[in-house]
Amino acid sequence: MEEFKINLDNLKVDQLGFVFKDIEKQAKIFENILNIPKFALIPEFNNVVKYRGKDSNVRTKICLSHQFGIQFELIEHIEGDCLYKEFLDQGREGLHHISLFVDELEPNIEYFKGKGYDVVYSGSIGKQNWVYFDTEETLGMFLEIQETKKRRKKTN
Repeated sequence: MEEFKINLDNLKVDQLGFVFKDIEKQAKIFENILNIPKFALIPEFNNVVKYRGKDSNVRTKICLSHQFGIQFELIEHIEGDCLYKEFLDQGREGLHHISLFVDELEPNIEYFKGKGYDVVYSGSIGKQNWVYFDTEETLGMFLEIQETKKRRKKTN
């Protein structure tokens, strides 16, 4: 099998992910200070995820906006064991991860595992699959990669 290589020509940070205790308050701050367009609020939802090797039922609330060619994601942890709770339990709020949107998740997972980074959090929301790697020691934050599932074309 041919070794997978990341195409650095197309690689860019697609999303900045922030974790806060109150994302609606924080969204107003981002809108006022950075002149970011109004955030869209995704109401609370439940999600079954894999967190540090175990299944966990997590409830979160998310706000999304775009500015500077980047998606801004604000995440509020409601309940369940996950990276966001871990971050808040450490007394932290703010920038949590950067995210890369990729065409295929699996070869990218293998690539980053080969670089010594473990998957610590994974799941899906609708058509979006995502995984987080523990890159805090080297990057100072987590690295997330996301893949949007493509619809299969019907065959006649």
